[in-house]
Amino acid sequence: MATKSTDSGSAADTKTAAVSGADGVARALSGESKIKSYVIASTAAAIVPVPLFDIAAVTAIQLRMIQKLSQLYGTPFSESAVRNVITALAGGVLGYGVGAAVAISMTKAIPGIGWMLGMVSMPVIAGGSTYAIGRAYLKHFEEGGSVFDFDVESMRSYYDEQFEKGKKLAAKVKAEARKRSAEADFEEAPAA
Repeated sequence: MATKSTDSGSAADTKTAAVSGADGVARALSGESKIKSYVIASTAAAIVPVPLFDIAAVTAIQLRMIQKLSQLYGTPFSESAVRNVITALAGGVLGYGVGAAVAISMTKAIPGIGWMLGMVSMPVIAGGSTYAIGRAYLKHFEEGGSVFDFDVESMRSYYDEQFEKGKKLAAKVKAEARKRSAEADFEEAPAA
């Protein structure tokens, strides 16, 4: 029995592909928006003057971000799988890895100026890392991957590239927060 092909079938397929493409763009834009929101949260968490709290808070924020991206893409989430990837990717940050982040965080324990030293670089590193991890997972999910088949080595150079972009974004977030804080202080200052 022969089947007959009609133009209406191919038109329906084209329409489905167009809707799927539009949905894909909307999903990617939603993912980008989520990533930027979590960059802001990571940058803010890194400013807290408590040693090691910043690293724990940023890790929790990054885990939550990937969980939300997994939900957006309809893929299952595993905290342990994602935590392993975060550790592996962040291990190459600044060429020193997690040890450098811990050392920077620990400077907050130095009486007097320690918290200021930690605030200079930790928010930018935290925001940059969050951005890069989010972008790497977003790319991976866009390509049909899941948290269970993320290949750190194949994503390493992309992560490094996104980390540099993320540091610039985090520096802007930090500067904007500083500006808003100064404006709020000015508005609250009593008139002389």
